[in-house]
Amino acid sequence: MARLTGKVALVAGGGADGPAKPGEKLSIGNGRATAIVCAREGARVMVADRKLELAEETAAAIRAEGGDARAIATDVSVEDDCRRAVEATVREFGALHLLVNNVGIALGGRLLETSTAHFDTMVDVNVRGHFFMMKYAVPEMAKAGGGAIVNVSSLAAHRSNQAISYETTKAALLGLSRSAANSHARDNIRVNTILPGLINSSMVRRLIGDREAQVAPRIPMGRQGTPWEIASAIVFLLSDDASYITGTELIVDGGLSVR
Repeated sequence: MARLTGKVALVAGGGADGPAKPGEKLSIGNGRATAIVCAREGARVMVADRKLELAEETAAAIRAEGGDARAIATDVSVEDDCRRAVEATVREFGALHLLVNNVGIALGGRLLETSTAHFDTMVDVNVRGHFFMMKYAVPEMAKAGGGAIVNVSSLAAHRSNQAISYETTKAALLGLSRSAANSHARDNIRVNTILPGLINSSMVRRLIGDREAQVAPRIPMGRQGTPWEIASAIVFLLSDDASYITGTELIVDGGLSVR
């Protein structure tokens, strides 16, 4: 049986804003791959993204495979948008069991290169957005008898790449997740964090282009990861295969962090 059969999932950041990889018909990022794999595993999926057309593309791809999906425009830096996304999910599907917070942006650089405005925007999107989504999702999960949340951080939470606001916000997600996990374990709600390493995603290609040749030699496995590999790790943590795992951090980086 598919691991998420009977579950309803809300995937924030479920679009993909960037060029497709050569050979791909549809641009794939971590959020889009996660939404599609959740559906393949039996979940009904609400795809949320700041750009409705990107969320609609993901939902259409799921429906084309025979899955059940809807789309909603959601700016996670706006609290009411997060509340509406949760409410729409429950209204459309009758419950909410699973939440993936995949939204993240990268602005600024080193300490003296980063403006206050850029730093504040990073906090609003990369931290407050996750807080808002969990704040409204957790009560609905409790009503449904429990569930699971995965917040998408980054290996940058542990290792510096000279991007102070990105590293700060991604590290903050670790504490946010641990606290929520501790607070709601008795509600049968698990909260975990994924830390991707260097991934060949649509966002990376949009921001810096194809970096495979540049970064592959640094990675023990000799290549970047794919969004599908991140999605597989996320779905594992959402599923009952991880029923006794909460408050943990799963690094998915091809061995980069052990060098």
